[in-house]
Amino acid sequence: MTPLRSVDVTAHLPKYGTLRSLASLLSIPEAQLLQIANSVDSYHRPGKTLKKKNGDPRPTHDAEEPLKTIHERIKNRILKKISYPYYMLGGIADPVNPRSCHAHAKIHSGKKVLITEDIKDFFPRTTKDVVYKVWLRCFSFSPEVAGILTRLTTYQDELPQGWKTSGYLANLVFWEREPQLVSQLEKQGLAYSRFMDDISISSRRSLVNGEKRAIISSVYAMLFGEGFAPKRSKHSIVTPAEPMHVTSLNVNGRKPTIPKQQRHAVRAGIFKLEKQALEDNTTDDFCKKWKSLSGKVGRITTLHPKEGAKLRRRLNLIKPPLNR
Repeated sequence: MTPLRSVDVTAHLPKYGTLRSLASLLSIPEAQLLQIANSVDSYHRPGKTLKKKNGDPRPTHDAEEPLKTIHERIKNRILKKISYPYYMLGGIADPVNPRSCHAHAKIHSGKKVLITEDIKDFFPRTTKDVVYKVWLRCFSFSPEVAGILTRLTTYQDELPQGWKTSGYLANLVFWEREPQLVSQLEKQGLAYSRFMDDISISSRRSLVNGEKRAIISSVYAMLFGEGFAPKRSKHSIVTPAEPMHVTSLNVNGRKPTIPKQQRHAVRAGIFKLEKQALEDNTTDDFCKKWKSLSGKVGRITTLHPKEGAKLRRRLNLIKPPLNR
């Protein structure tokens, strides 16, 4: 079976053409759906503040009811009904072909050349016009339905990171140009994958400078063609003589690994917490640190099972009491 290179909007997804048909799909009265679409800002609320790789804050978004439930239905009844290409590896729930940063890194492990690019201000640059074109042209919905869905899934003229629908829509912004790019690269024996705004291309053979320039130009042409731009500071071309990283995982070897310094930092964190537990393992500060380290140990266990199991045993010995 040929791997799916482009987005497949299956015949099982009708081409909704009216407000009535969309309201029926989302199980909500037409008047209420229109009222919510016209006042999305009033249902917005701030989400958690995450950290970028450089330490800068990355604000996210959340939604109040009933908009949150509508997002869930749009995700389950429309966005999850289509097939996504194998090279889209972030923001998609896929039990058959799980998407993750690990899967993204695995594609590029053990290669001779790795080219990475980052899309500048990806979510803010995914404007309502970009999202409207996805609903209108990718899904072939009518202008009326595409317009309502755009209003329901954007906030202040951009795609809000954190909404239930945003990860899926973010994957679809290059739906017209990306398949041709991937096909072109694969004909040259190259591997391509994208984890949201993180693009990686790798080669099993060495590449001359002209080939590298042509590859980068083809990626930039896709970005510029849809109104996006590369983050020049994140551009890199590396070989096995240097550390090779894809979504913070080391890919110099045959399998992705978590860099040693990150694993060492987790071990050091557990050592400090073990000392703190001798005094009191019930404080809010202790519980917060324990939970954070537990998540990091879970990540280590995925790629380094034996090391992760040892760290998990140490954490379990100082686990905060359930009735704290």
